[in-house]
Amino acid sequence: MLGMRYFKGYLDISDDRDVPVLLLVRNARAISFRQLRDLLMFEGTETSRRSVDWRVARLEKHGLIQRVERDRFLGEPFFVITGMGLRVLESRGHSLIALPSTAEQIIHHSQVPHAIELTRIRLALLKHGLLRSWLSDLEIVSRNTVLEPGTAKDFDAVAEILVNGVPQTFAIEYERTPKGGARYREICRMLDHDRTVDIVLYLASERNVLYLLAEEMRAAKKRIGITLCDSFRQNPLEANTLVIGEDSDIVPFRALLANETAVG
Repeated sequence: MLGMRYFKGYLDISDDRDVPVLLLVRNARAISFRQLRDLLMFEGTETSRRSVDWRVARLEKHGLIQRVERDRFLGEPFFVITGMGLRVLESRGHSLIALPSTAEQIIHHSQVPHAIELTRIRLALLKHGLLRSWLSDLEIVSRNTVLEPGTAKDFDAVAEILVNGVPQTFAIEYERTPKGGARYREICRMLDHDRTVDIVLYLASERNVLYLLAEEMRAAKKRIGITLCDSFRQNPLEANTLVIGEDSDIVPFRALLANETAVG
């Protein structure tokens, strides 16, 4: 523990209640209060909004997380972990190679919308009763450093869901803005050499990005699906998904997982 409650100025950290909050904030990179509250309540760490309010305010007051309000287009403030928060996690055995407490920057402001959307995707899977586990990009990057070079791609997330009681694992790539052709060719090569997942789902921010992905990802040999992010969040398993391949079938996402072709 960092201290005892009866020593003024010290903070008693709870492994069961405080550490999960810090882990969620760190792994998301940036997370809104509502997202944090919903994740804590879905996971059973907290059972009431009042309790979440108190705990988040307490961790913010002691400098373990930081509220950021400058990106007003997001509609609400978001939270990021601080260097002190990272040191607390490291002291509890939750260190990440991808984001040590010595890092000069936690997240660049341009990455915030991307991080917020990934948490929306995670919450959509939870709200539909599908999500079994979620690996964030920071956790994936940290894991990949110990794997054989060139055999693992740094995905935005890896999710394990339950479909009719059967676990299914797939990688998630959220494409918010288009990239250049050379970058997509490099990504296709990386996907072909990746040994960590069999299925990759690209979630496009809008239709023009979806059409670009459909064109640029044709060279990849891995099983890839592309769908609109909004459609996926509304109904993950039934979202119309373009399967990259010779036939370019459009199937519900559940069919991509089951390796089925289009029906009608």
